Amino acid sequence: MWSRSNSKQDGRNILYNTIIIGAGPVGSYLADKLGQLGHSVLVLDKKSGPGQDVCCTGIVSKECLDLLPAGIDLPRKPISSATFVAPSGKSLKLSRPDVVAYVVDRVVMEQVLSERARSDNVCYLFDRAVGDVELTATCVKVTANCGGRKTTFEAETAVITAGFGSPLPARLGLGKINRYITGAQAEVGISDLRDIEIYFDRKLGPGGFSWLVPTGPDRGLVGQLSYRQPKQNFRKLLSALKTRRKILTTEVKPDYRLIPLKPLPKTCGNRLLVIGEAAGQVKPVTGGGLYYGFLCADIAADTLHQAFLAGDFSEHQLAAYERRWRALLGKELTVGFWVHRLYRLVGNSQIEAVHNLISRNGMPRFISEMEEFPFDWHGRLIGKTLKHLVVSIPSLAIKPLIKREADADKQKLG
Repeated sequence: MWSRSNSKQDGRNILYNTIIIGAGPVGSYLADKLGQLGHSVLVLDKKSGPGQDVCCTGIVSKECLDLLPAGIDLPRKPISSATFVAPSGKSLKLSRPDVVAYVVDRVVMEQVLSERARSDNVCYLFDRAVGDVELTATCVKVTANCGGRKTTFEAETAVITAGFGSPLPARLGLGKINRYITGAQAEVGISDLRDIEIYFDRKLGPGGFSWLVPTGPDRGLVGQLSYRQPKQNFRKLLSALKTRRKILTTEVKPDYRLIPLKPLPKTCGNRLLVIGEAAGQVKPVTGGGLYYGFLCADIAADTLHQAFLAGDFSEHQLAAYERRWRALLGKELTVGFWVHRLYRLVGNSQIEAVHNLISRNGMPRFISEMEEFPFDWHGRLIGKTLKHLVVSIPSLAIKPLIKREADADKQKLG
């Protein structure tokens, strides 16, 4: 072990190698990686335990699950098709002969990953709301509140994986993410639904879209991304799905979360890294962040390990993390952001036109026969589909939308 002090049950008076703030899947995944490398790790979280206060659909690719440690076998529901519903109610089913993704229980995933990290000697302390992080020349001091009592923990490095909305990155001089959307989701009773259904109706979710995902024989998750009045829009969605007899009741307890659309300006500093949703490492098109978070955690684990070997925790040393993850994901995040902005400008009539175009131009067959379906790489997927539709794109009046977006940006710049 790399720790230079003896362990105590409450975690105080120890100089850990790393303190991870946030015990979600990405935080526990990183903790386990560092634990396997022999580093002493403390994970702090304001929740009462792993798997609490979760708002996630749990749709992940096979590639994402393949990143998990050997021996972890989560219950999963395979996905090989989805139905896309236009504003008029017309539906279009796209399917593949192979499994594209899985629906996993996000609560179970979080619990299993934390148990795995504990088996590698990672220490967890829950009910610890981190209020302050102080970066000194010799260590990081993390102050957490537990029942009104403040405790300070020390480590050589710290990693923030606390999800989007944490004030810590801004306080530490890493900037803020100002582009985001609101996600809403609730568990519902469903009637007879086998496929995922995705709804593109501006009247239900301005600027976003909605979904209904079956998770069991009579249960499912209904969700929505929207910009304005998320609670009102979600109620409208529930009412519409109840009228269509897709769900059994509108009496549900929805969860709401802010989802970042752009990455944090800086994700590293002296003795400090930021990973996952807190860093804005999220697909702007769908709001999914698990796969990108795991990829960045792999990079972070290697960067920290090299820093420990060198005995150098400066921003210059840790900047390798930022360079590597941006080289891997930067283009995808940029393309996804602009696709999201363009989609936000499209109205129901244009969505209907795209839906009809896809139906007529053999897109279902194209998707089915595509040699590789890049589920996690939206830039590649969009590029492939646009090449297929290139002849018909001018009829969708995309160029005026792009010009309108460019004019709006010029006005903001004054």
